[in-house]
Amino acid sequence: MWYNITMEKIKYKYRQEKILIDELSSTPFVCKEVLYEIKSFYNKNVPYHNFLHVLQVSREILRLSSDDFNILEIKSLLFAGLFHDAWHTGQSEILDEFNSLDIALEKLTDLQNRFDIWILDDRIIRKAIVWTVFSNRWKLTDKFAKILWDFDIGVIWWKLLEFCYYGLPFWYELGQSEEVYITKTEIGYFKYIMSFDKKIILTSEVQEILPNSIKNIKQFMQMDLSKKIEMMKVIKNEDITYDEFEKRFK
Repeated sequence: MWYNITMEKIKYKYRQEKILIDELSSTPFVCKEVLYEIKSFYNKNVPYHNFLHVLQVSREILRLSSDDFNILEIKSLLFAGLFHDAWHTGQSEILDEFNSLDIALEKLTDLQNRFDIWILDDRIIRKAIVWTVFSNRWKLTDKFAKILWDFDIGVIWWKLLEFCYYGLPFWYELGQSEEVYITKTEIGYFKYIMSFDKKIILTSEVQEILPNSIKNIKQFMQMDLSKKIEMMKVIKNEDITYDEFEKRFK
């Protein structure tokens, strides 16, 4: 028997957003005031490409080792992550990232004038944001664009439950049925994971994506259908944090 969940607006995860804002603002790279200003460029009614998503991507950028990247590079990538889906339509239109880049370059100038933000590398920001939209990623030669592209979706595969928590809204945004999400998600994601450029394994943190992804795909395929249905209802209807979600379903 198939259990249907009506495709309606997913409840935005305000409490998880606050956790990520607190986490990012505890670093020397960005303050809460800047984060909340950037938030104004995101629509909470977009199921996946909203401010919660970019906070998650940006947090993972901070996993990059200072032995491999300098402060300017990490901070520039961080702000690229924070702006990379600004004004996203929720339709994954080809112009979304170009609009995001325009907003980033204009708004960052204003933020740098009003807050104590170090100089940023516009080249890193420009290439990293624009290249998140292109499917022919294998042609990339810029390492920063590759990193943000990998993190943009790859980060939800660190853990199986992170994929369930962060990944379900993406499926709603695509307009797919719950049945497709539950039974066929692993096919599309397996193809995506196998497209990862093995040459861009720059740090041990980034290197974790590939083996974790393959392991989690297998676990997701083997997960009981009723458990997947229960997860979907929780994600759709509750303002639940990731830690609470993990505790409930682990």
